[in-house]
Amino acid sequence: MKRLKSWQKNLIFAAVVLAAAALLFVLYRANAPKAEPLVAVVDFGDGITETIPLDEDHDYLYDVGDYIVHLQVKDGAIAFLDSQCPDHVCEQFGWLSEQDAWAACVPAGVYVTVQAAETE
Repeated sequence: MKRLKSWQKNLIFAAVVLAAAALLFVLYRANAPKAEPLVAVVDFGDGITETIPLDEDHDYLYDVGDYIVHLQVKDGAIAFLDSQCPDHVCEQFGWLSEQDAWAACVPAGVYVTVQAAETE
């Protein structure tokens, strides 16, 4: 019987370790908890809110007194795309896609928070 050379033993060992790692990764992914669906809650003040699902791309325009606020949902995230407010700070919050993320257009009085969708 022919003996394996040192580099052949190392190659077999590396292949076994990689196969075990791949198996553990597949098992972990199969049993990982599924992410809860997220929604954006848009608060206009005075108890007025709207809940927007983040799983469907859509544009929303809101006329809030002196300003028009443009929110966009895209790829599971929401952002202030455009606002007629004087400072445009709300547009710099970027895309919100994580639970408890928030952004606000203070001059327009529009606040957005990302929350887990309520399941019934």
